[in-house]
Amino acid sequence: MAVTNSHAGPAVSAMQVVDARRPRQKIVVLALPGMLLAALCLLPFVNKAYTIDDPAFLLEARQILKTPLQPWSYPICWNGDETCLTRAGNLGANDHEGLIGYLLVPVIVAGGAEWLAHLLQIVLACLAVLEMVRLTLRLKFNRIQAAVTGMFVVAIPPSLSMASTAMPDILALALCLTGIERIAAWKDERRWHQAITAGVALGLAPYARPHVALFLPLAALWLFDDFKVRKALTQFRQQQRLWTPILIAAFVLFAANFLTRLRDGGLEPKDMLVGPQNIPLNLIAYLHYLSFPIPFTAVWLIANWRRAKILLAPQVILIVISYVMLFRSMTLVRELQLAAVLFGFVALADMLYVCLRASDRVGILLSLWVLMPLPAVIYVHLPIKYMLAVLPAIVLILIRTLSSVSWNRALLAYGTIILICTFYSIVLLIADADFAGYGRRAASELIAPYVARGEKVWYGGQWGFYWYAQQAGGRVSKPGEPGPNPGELLAVGLMEGGDVTLKRFPNRELIDSRSYDSPHGRTMGSGAGLYSNYYGYLPWRWNPNATNTYQLWRIH
Repeated sequence: MAVTNSHAGPAVSAMQVVDARRPRQKIVVLALPGMLLAALCLLPFVNKAYTIDDPAFLLEARQILKTPLQPWSYPICWNGDETCLTRAGNLGANDHEGLIGYLLVPVIVAGGAEWLAHLLQIVLACLAVLEMVRLTLRLKFNRIQAAVTGMFVVAIPPSLSMASTAMPDILALALCLTGIERIAAWKDERRWHQAITAGVALGLAPYARPHVALFLPLAALWLFDDFKVRKALTQFRQQQRLWTPILIAAFVLFAANFLTRLRDGGLEPKDMLVGPQNIPLNLIAYLHYLSFPIPFTAVWLIANWRRAKILLAPQVILIVISYVMLFRSMTLVRELQLAAVLFGFVALADMLYVCLRASDRVGILLSLWVLMPLPAVIYVHLPIKYMLAVLPAIVLILIRTLSSVSWNRALLAYGTIILICTFYSIVLLIADADFAGYGRRAASELIAPYVARGEKVWYGGQWGFYWYAQQAGGRVSKPGEPGPNPGELLAVGLMEGGDVTLKRFPNRELIDSRSYDSPHGRTMGSGAGLYSNYYGYLPWRWNPNATNTYQLWRIH
């Protein structure tokens, strides 16, 4: 059965199992393929421009240099609708995500150098690979499987895409993996340094990305030998000390948030991005991601093809009916997306059923790990980057599932997954480098020359343009405050929400504009939503004619 302890079996047992307690240099050798893959794919993009939420964390780092315990106390205008707040923490988008700000302080000291921010992310990606390999070995997989998981966690989207930003997702991934691996080590060996490391890592991870706070209850469950209530309670009464890392993690998380909490933060609402109306869109996105670009659904259904033929029959009928009844409005892309959602649901439900029926402890833990993004469905969006924290569980499930086939077929599957996923990740990297570069180019072409001439230039918008417009000498235009005045200039990015700013200035004259097309496809807009499923379920769409437009106006 695909979800049983997959490292048992003639094909796998023939391979040597490496003890995770061996010297670190032995583990590094197995992690090296994944580290090299990460470095080779990311180094060409080391000078990639900042994009999407990068500026929020860069501004956070800049504020830390002024007020070390107040990362979010800087003012910001964000969300593309001129949501201007006196304290960024009240926006709700980056509140309680202070850890990456401290890590990015050297970047601010270096003048905001993109190469330094991206090198830091490469180091974090390599750390995540190392911890992925260590966890795989801790679970008694063999050395080839361990090396493969290190490559999987790099190749499968959205890992490389997020490692090419200045956002905290790779940092959270590395901390979560460290915490879970050290929890497993503490359970096996009971060494106090393992408990302390696990507690600190698991406590700091939600300070990087709050939604990974669910790793604390997952880690607590990981320490149980059996999930039957009576046996679990007996173990807890007899071994209460075993849960010490969870207490350490809770203390670290509380301390980090308490020490850096907003003081006198104002009365702006923080729940404006949360609501039940977001659930359908986000739930569909979650199931879609499991089918594409993450290869979980395909691997699971192919490995269990005998049962899958029966399980998929109703979904295939539903897809055919939807195509017949909605023929004019359904396109091939929409049909494939519908199939991805339905097949993803079937594969996920089947995995949960099989694990529970077999009382497979590791399978149940990995299944719960995969389900962790679901509480975030009430948020305004559920981008694929939220799947990054559960990617290690998916990788381990893939390895376990492929262990049900012959060793040669498993090796072929490993190579195919790595090649296809790496290729797609590189496509994402190239297209996203174009997208990120638009804001930097617009600021250098529309703002910097006029500032150099002594003119006062204001700007409106968000994402990377928000950062580069400031760097070029622009000043943010805020509703209810003076500026730009008659005779002064206003630069806006239309996709970044600058059109909202323009509505406040009906008397204006267009001075200059730039439109940048998408020669390598899109990662945001035109049906692509790498950073937000609000823009599309697919991380990448081919649309070379789609443009990002930036305008420079003189106000009268």
